Parts: sequence; structure tokens; C-alpha cells
Amino acid sequence: MADALLAFGLLAQIMLGSTGSMATTGKLQAESSTAARVVPVTTALPGREEDGRVADIAFRLAVAGSKWCEVTEPTLGLVLQHLSQFEPGDRAGLVTGYALDRGPGVIVVVPAGPTAGIVEPGDVLLAIDGTALPPEVDLPARFDARIAHARADAIADPLAAKTAPFTITLLRRGVVSTVRVTPVSGCPSYVHLARSRQRNAYADGRHVFLTTGLVARMRDDDELAFVVAHEMAHNILRHATLMRSDSVKHGLGHTLGTSGRIVRQAERDADTLAGALMIDAGFDPVRGAAVLARLGNDLGLFAAHDSAGRRIAAMQALVAAQRMP
Repeated sequence: MADALLAFGLLAQIMLGSTGSMATTGKLQAESSTAARVVPVTTALPGREEDGRVADIAFRLAVAGSKWCEVTEPTLGLVLQHLSQFEPGDRAGLVTGYALDRGPGVIVVVPAGPTAGIVEPGDVLLAIDGTALPPEVDLPARFDARIAHARADAIADPLAAKTAPFTITLLRRGVVSTVRVTPVSGCPSYVHLARSRQRNAYADGRHVFLTTGLVARMRDDDELAFVVAHEMAHNILRHATLMRSDSVKHGLGHTLGTSGRIVRQAERDADTLAGALMIDAGFDPVRGAAVLARLGNDLGLFAAHDSAGRRIAAMQALVAAQRMP
């Protein structure tokens, strides 16, 4: 992961869910994001509306742009949160209020996803096709990012293996029920929102992480979609594997010579694919790339990327090429 961070020119490693906690009420809340573009209403737990916004954008990019992916994965349009992702001091309240010791809790249901109207934020996932999920017990006294990631993957893997309709068992307000769900196919990339004042985003090969500090600087959903799509593209194109290969040397001079050329080409390829994903999902890549002119220096991206002007021009050319008969 450190290699991927260095190669993508990012500022610091982000630990998923290492700060903050879920809200203390199980009530539903629907909120519209109405910036420069109108997006579908996302259903999320109170206080997790930004998670819903990110999840909605990621879902639209992954499903609408699936033709660009050699391999697709089933998705349910859910965001899950695990007890291990919280600081020890927050866990007791989450067990009492959300029963997260029983299984992962649902914090977002994407409205266009296949589980909308079936699963609710606040539900706890207990079993997949009748196979009970192991509860989270005996967690360490300190937050451990490796344990949190392992737990998330242990739940994501069996869900991603389900290509046909299957059942999930839920705990909702003390009542256990089993429902049938049908996944839809999309590009594989798990997108998470980490609570941090840093303005950062990175891809590790499977996951994409964005910080709340970065999302807060986005003027509209096109800009946010550009950032999400760019990092998703790194995963789709398997750039983490490339960056960890012997072809790329890391260190203070990694942006020079052969390594620099490889990194910059990877970034150009990620931009190109990101633009295609955005167009198919109904976003504007040119409007989205405008974020580069405002935040490029803050994000520390110029060491590994072309200039903001060149990247914006590339998005303009991509859109123009699509409009040609």
C-alpha cells in the first residue's frame, strides 16, 4: 500500500473509519445533494449523508461504465460498517445502539441499487445464503487498520461471489428476517469515505479511499465523480500491481527517468478511463476536471501527474471525440 501511495503522489495513508463514530439514532434520513447537478436521493443514516453521496456516485460509475471492465463483480449498492472500524471508546455505544457486535451494519442504501426498498440503513447483516457471519468479538484495545480491512474484505468477498439471486438475513429493530436480493454487475472497486481533515484520495488495488476533508472541497458532483472515477480507474487498470513491480523505482527521484514516464502514463490512462466512466454515468468530465485547477497543489498531485491544464484539455478532447458523428 505504501508503494501505491508514493507512486500516485498522495500525501498520507488513510485509515478507514479510524476517527468519528456513527450517529446514535437508527432513524432513516433521505437527503438530496443539490450543487451544480441534481443527483438521486440517497438513503443513509443521519450524519452519514456524505457516505451516501460518495456511494451513489461510485455505484453509478461502476454500473454504467461496466463495459470498460474486463472483469465485473456483483454489487448490492450497500455501504457496510464494522465494529472493528471504530475506536474502542465508541464501540460500546455502537453495540448498544446498533448491535454491531452481531454483524456489519448498513449505513447507506443506494437508491438505484438492487436492495433499495428491501434493506434499510440501520439493518445488521447476520447471514449470507444461510451461512452465519462470525460476530466481531475479542477486538484489540487499540484500533488496528489491518483488522478493520480484513473484516471488511471477509464480508465483501462472499457478497462479491454471488452472481445469482440469494438471501441475506437481517436484524432490524430487534426482529430477524430473511430477504431475497439480486445483485447487479459493475466494475470492481470498493469506495470508502474516511473521516479526516486531510484532502486526499488514493487507490490500493481493490479499494478507493477519500477523506471528508477532500469531499468538502468539491463544488459539485461532477468534481467528486472525477476524483472517484480516477481512483477507480487505477484499480480497474491494475496500476497498484504495476507500481509495485520492478519497473518502477521509488524514492525522491521516482518522478524522473523511466519510472517517471511509467507513472505519468498510468495517470494519463486513469484519466482517460475516468472520463469514459463519467460520460457513461451521466457526469461531465470537463466540469469534473476543473477541480484540478483549484486543488491540484493542495492535493500534492503534480509530482506524478501532468499539469492541471493538460489534464483538463485531455478531458475536453475526450468529450469532443465522443460528440463526433
